[in-house]
Amino acid sequence: MNPSLPIGKLWNPCTNNPMKQSELAPGILVALPNLQDPYFSKTAILLCNYNEEGAFGLVMNHPSDLKVTEILKEEFQNHNDLEVPLLIGGPVQPESFWAVHTSDYLCESSTEISSKIALSAGQDILMAILDGSGPKTYHLGVGYSGWGAFQLDREIQEESWWLAPLDESLIMDMEYDHRWECILDNLGVSPYTALFTKSGHV
Repeated sequence: MNPSLPIGKLWNPCTNNPMKQSELAPGILVALPNLQDPYFSKTAILLCNYNEEGAFGLVMNHPSDLKVTEILKEEFQNHNDLEVPLLIGGPVQPESFWAVHTSDYLCESSTEISSKIALSAGQDILMAILDGSGPKTYHLGVGYSGWGAFQLDREIQEESWWLAPLDESLIMDMEYDHRWECILDNLGVSPYTALFTKSGHV
């Protein structure tokens, strides 16, 4: 990981500069069982951007012990729609507040990840959620995961990660605790040995 990588280089909700996409993103970056990093072990990451400049993603299966309301101003507290777990998207810029949501709602800061999901600045979506005009499904979090140029390429070659196709329903609807094993199972990878357990995946 590269904690010095600025979020604005890959995604900045305050500008109109779109993310520079590649054929490898969007996708789901899943930690293989032999990845022993205490932060990224058993993570499922929504990989939003991956090109020659680096990569940017959000961990989508590690909720914190906090509810979203606990980090907001008083005016946003005591709202059931915000009594949801706060995700920890990564160790970089923990002050950044984001929302991954269905694309039935878009605002000025939104970047469409696919035809079904989008990424927006968290503060831009709060009022829409409370007044009923927000997205059908959303996840709110802080921080992000970033890699410098060719860093993720090396980690994939070292078999720390596997890059899987984007599955919006898994990212948006599945219980957090089930995501990692479900992705590995879909790939035919044993969550205990990192060996392929199904034919056609070697």
